[in-house]
Amino acid sequence: MPIQLKRWFYPTSLLLVILLGGCAKTNALPDFGPLRSEVEALYLNYHELKAVDSDLHAAARRHIEQSGQQLAEIQSAARFITQANLIAYYQWELLSITEYIRDSARSDFFTLRARDVADARQKSEDLILAIKVYDAFIRDPQALALIEKGIARIQQNIAIFDALYELMAPLANGPAPPSVGGVQTSL
Repeated sequence: MPIQLKRWFYPTSLLLVILLGGCAKTNALPDFGPLRSEVEALYLNYHELKAVDSDLHAAARRHIEQSGQQLAEIQSAARFITQANLIAYYQWELLSITEYIRDSARSDFFTLRARDVADARQKSEDLILAIKVYDAFIRDPQALALIEKGIARIQQNIAIFDALYELMAPLANGPAPPSVGGVQTSL
């Protein structure tokens, strides 16, 4: 009987350790739910802005045989909307992989992405100003309505960029410490 007990004791205890060890959480992953929802909103907004861009190009095609000036103005505004949309897509593409970044590299990842999102926000604001320059010369009411819709989507992207920055900034690396010796930066 003791030999039979030993024969079953070791495999059973090993199986029990494996089962209990598999149930225990040693390294809980951070909750990326709020970040994920903002990234998903950015992706949905990208598709909405892409549709506006496509409709704006269709509106521009109506002016091919008429005045070339209206065509040029509408196409220029559409080009800036396309650029703003590419900025949003690029941010989505980079941020959609957040959960797959190694734990040891996450703070560096968030440092770079927070800077990148702040830059995307500024570029989007600049593109809105550029679109409004061309908007002033466009007379087509459908094109103007599409441009306003595009500007509204870009402003939504800016709000998403702000929310993303607020979520990522606490996870980013702190500022670099001042240099100990060498170059003096103040007078």
